[in-house]
Amino acid sequence: MRKMFFLGMAAAASLLAALAPNAHAQSRSETPKVEIGAHYTLLRISGFGSNDATDSGVGGRVTYNVNSKVGIEGEYNFFPEGRLNFATLSTVLDSNRTQGLFGVKYAIARSNSAAIFAKARPGFMRFSQGTPAVGTSSNETQFAFDYGGVVELYPSRAIALRFDVGDTLIRYDNPVFANPFFTHNLQISTGVALRF
Repeated sequence: MRKMFFLGMAAAASLLAALAPNAHAQSRSETPKVEIGAHYTLLRISGFGSNDATDSGVGGRVTYNVNSKVGIEGEYNFFPEGRLNFATLSTVLDSNRTQGLFGVKYAIARSNSAAIFAKARPGFMRFSQGTPAVGTSSNETQFAFDYGGVVELYPSRAIALRFDVGDTLIRYDNPVFANPFFTHNLQISTGVALRF
């Protein structure tokens, strides 16, 4: 998992070096104000040993570009896969997960055809059948914080292809746990957006 994260960061750094000479080529007036997109996302839920899981999901995103550097965005993801009951390790629960993230992205480098952003987005992670390693049947909503990098490619002014790599921190706060704790969870997304 760490190798994938560092590989993604190395690729982003390489693209940053290629874009650096053209970083100021795109003016504020050329950046569309609104982006509406859909994406596929992969979340590696870590920190529970043999109960770690990799979830596939789909989601949507809306971004408002304040200017060519700063965008405010909200994202909603749904992970429909069933999971084992972590208490018995035998019964499959209808334990889907949902995630909402709301925050900012900041352009590190930008040209007419591509951009690299840093992102920071607090939000929530909701488990429909309890949190991992607890096996409870109650809904659990936990604080989440996604930070990382984004690469966007612009084949035209109206379309953006987006690739996200980040660490999604999830804070587990449940009476079953003696103390609340955070886990680091690799999250990768790829999608397309319409820009207006």
